[in-house]
Amino acid sequence: MPVGLGKGIEMFGFERLLRNLHTWLGVMILPWVIIAGVTGLYMNHSSLILSVFPVGNTEELLLGAPALPQTEDSAAEIVQAMYPNTRFDDMGSGRQNGRTGYVFVADDFEAVVDQDTGYVSVKYRYFMQLYNRTGHRVASRPYWSKILSRLHRDGWVGGALGSWPADIVAAALVIFGSTGLYLFIAPRLRRAKNRRARLRAQMRG
Repeated sequence: MPVGLGKGIEMFGFERLLRNLHTWLGVMILPWVIIAGVTGLYMNHSSLILSVFPVGNTEELLLGAPALPQTEDSAAEIVQAMYPNTRFDDMGSGRQNGRTGYVFVADDFEAVVDQDTGYVSVKYRYFMQLYNRTGHRVASRPYWSKILSRLHRDGWVGGALGSWPADIVAAALVIFGSTGLYLFIAPRLRRAKNRRARLRAQMRG
């Protein structure tokens, strides 16, 4: 086999390997590319992006709930009935949805009993749930701003994986871009080299 032909076959095999790698990387990182695009738009146009996501009607439900004024003791009884095995720190009064309530803080969530109705807003890191006085959930609302910010920074919601998803996707994007650039440039350089070789051969002939 001629030396040049052997090198050409090796080059085409290498490019086929890069093309397969480029294709599969594109498929794997596509969801994160979409996430990065949406969350990046949120960073620059937060009101526009948040208007697309659904929100719960917790404020309307509180306004329409029958009045049943609560004291701090009665609010504590409501919360303890909902979470009998949970230890709370009583934080006194606070605000939720622009209304005054009694705040009780647990390890991973916070319960706010509305002073006028006895409804309970339970706030977690990424969402809030609204319960009536009997402990029945009547609405929920995601905190989209926190969710989108976390997705943009770490590529994942939740702290168990840290920033590893975002780091892996970033490395994959570097490889994806590098292989794409090579696959775009290398054949054009090779064709230009072949054209010059043919022109030299014609001039010699």
